[in-house]
Amino acid sequence: MESPGEGHQRTLPLDRNRELLKSAREEIYKTVGDISLPVYIWEPDADKAPPYPKSVAAFFFSSGWDNGQIAQFAPHCVYFASRGMMTMAFDYRITHRNHGGPLEAIADARSAMRWIRLNAVELGINPGKIVGVGGSGGAHAITSSAMLSGFDDPADILDSSPSPNALVLFNPVLDTSKKGFGLDRFPDAGVAKDANLIRAIKPGLPPMLIMHGTADRVVPFGGTYEFAKKSSKKKNFCRLIEFEGQGHGFFNFNLSFEMYEATLMAMDEFFVELGFLEPDPEAGLGKVD
Repeated sequence: MESPGEGHQRTLPLDRNRELLKSAREEIYKTVGDISLPVYIWEPDADKAPPYPKSVAAFFFSSGWDNGQIAQFAPHCVYFASRGMMTMAFDYRITHRNHGGPLEAIADARSAMRWIRLNAVELGINPGKIVGVGGSGGAHAITSSAMLSGFDDPADILDSSPSPNALVLFNPVLDTSKKGFGLDRFPDAGVAKDANLIRAIKPGLPPMLIMHGTADRVVPFGGTYEFAKKSSKKKNFCRLIEFEGQGHGFFNFNLSFEMYEATLMAMDEFFVELGFLEPDPEAGLGKVD
């Protein structure tokens, strides 16, 4: 008896995000042993690029340091390139792909920031206008670059700053204690404590926009709320947008276009507010080809 699909070539569903990667330029930003880590780069069109060095949005995909897809933020990259920014999606080491974990992710995010700054002239970007964007474990990695000392790759040029100039975080891992997320993914409790961002809050942090669903069952919303409250008390610019009833990953293009659009426009407004993007009354998803 012939099965329903027998004799017919199966057509896999189109992964739009993965397809969007093909519109980017790929470079290797870091090599560790036999592991080469790529960055995908989108340039703004000539008519959208500013007449001065461009701002950069550097994206680090969501993960629990175990799984994740570099293509996740490709729609965001395409949009902000259309607004005149240079955008980059960075790969970093995770468990199931290249035997990484939280410490490798932190080191790779720091290396990525330094790579951008060391290549600023060649890239035509402003090294003082780099936004780090991340989700979940990727958000922890890039926020660590701004908040923690150490955790560096010894091969890095350490006199180049690993800190982004601003941060946008989606359902971020900010508390790695027992009541947060990820304690068991660190080598031991002491290292997890050293990497606990809620314990590392100090004045003078880069401005942050944090977006988190209140019904997140993976990364507790309470930790983010506490982080934002404590950071604001230290006189930092820390804006938390609560998405009532939304779960983990609510902002992804392929999950909810409505939420994707709402978070994207919040980012756009934040970038304009910081002076990283020019205001544009025509900006918006309805205006993107």
